[in-house]
Amino acid sequence: MLAILYGLSLLQRPPVFWGSIVISAVLAILFGAGCLRLIPALSSMLLGEEPHLKREGDRTFRRCGTRELFKLFLIVLLVRLLEFPLTYIIHYALFGYTGTFFEIQRLWLDFYNAETAFPLYGYLSNIFWIFTVNFNHARFIGSYFFTALAVVALYYLVQQDFDRRIARRAVRYFLLMPFALTLMGTVPDGLFLLFSVLTLLFLRKKIFPLANLFAFLAVLTHALGVLLFFPVLFSYLSFLIGNIRSNREMGKGYVLRQILNTLSILLIPLGVGLVMLYSKLRFGDAMLLYGAALGRTGVQLGALTEWTDTAFPLLRTVGGHATAILFGTYAAQLIYLFFAVWMLFCASRSIPTAYALLMAVTIPMIVLTGHVSDAARVVTMTAPFCITLAVRVKNRWIDTVITVLLAAGWIAYFFAFIAGYTGGVL
Repeated sequence: MLAILYGLSLLQRPPVFWGSIVISAVLAILFGAGCLRLIPALSSMLLGEEPHLKREGDRTFRRCGTRELFKLFLIVLLVRLLEFPLTYIIHYALFGYTGTFFEIQRLWLDFYNAETAFPLYGYLSNIFWIFTVNFNHARFIGSYFFTALAVVALYYLVQQDFDRRIARRAVRYFLLMPFALTLMGTVPDGLFLLFSVLTLLFLRKKIFPLANLFAFLAVLTHALGVLLFFPVLFSYLSFLIGNIRSNREMGKGYVLRQILNTLSILLIPLGVGLVMLYSKLRFGDAMLLYGAALGRTGVQLGALTEWTDTAFPLLRTVGGHATAILFGTYAAQLIYLFFAVWMLFCASRSIPTAYALLMAVTIPMIVLTGHVSDAARVVTMTAPFCITLAVRVKNRWIDTVITVLLAAGWIAYFFAFIAGYTGGVL
């Protein structure tokens, strides 16, 4: 099926450059291989026989306490604060004096667009208006606060299945991922990451009403929230089938709980309906928000090759702004795409299958909706990609090399963003 779809994409929008065919073909092959590796794990999951993930390296197995999580929360806030002086220093080095310290920080306040933003982020972040008396600043403080909470939730989630060493590594990798620096801006990404991680956490704990509640909130925050329906559904089916196969006693209370669990799944389509109602009441078009997020023309099979075709002419321009845009925009997005399909290939039996399934449905959403330029943003917002990298890296020296590379990429992308070389993708 994937081969047929790829052939149709070449017919629908014939590529101009051979390089576009090579890039798209390699991505399709890696994605197909990742899906093939995932199918046996999905089958085992639905049969209630998903392999137990052994916790390795944790010396004490002590519970993750509030003090530990609060300490991490403060560390993340402090690390993010360092971006303020760094922003001013780099901007001053590139352009000289163009404004005061606080005026330069407006770079982080220009991301929010009320006409394409889903409702929940705006309403929740506006609560901080009480402290700032300015809605732009309130959204900034909200993003700052939500991102720190999301990192804490990510740490706690990874620590449930693995040890603290891997959990710390996952947090470090996430904070050093180049595009994660944009979570300082007025974007809903940090809030969505928080809700999606909490959804996965309560799926892991088999508390389905809470998992579906946070999935519902994620749907109200970003278009990606709809994709949480797949891990939620498969996790619940696996839970039911596992109970049946183990001949678990199913009394009256059990049946009532499962009715509640089943009905709670409807929260996700309810969230979709509420977003459409909000769009209809505010803009007069029920599909405006989803149209802006996913592309009004629907599935675009040739979107990837068309996007790469626009990059190759820039290779003929030696030096200057065009070359900077090429590396700051196109190269960055493609690196994230290749990283995503490689992590999907590595995910099978390394992380819980529900997490890998979320990765598998996210990659086609990036490519087929014509929003390849948002690949870095989407991959950053999807926690299982970062978790897979943290789990797969076991050698200390490889960990050091990856940390150095991520830090170098983060610094380079910071320069590119402030210099305007990211092409407005942010």
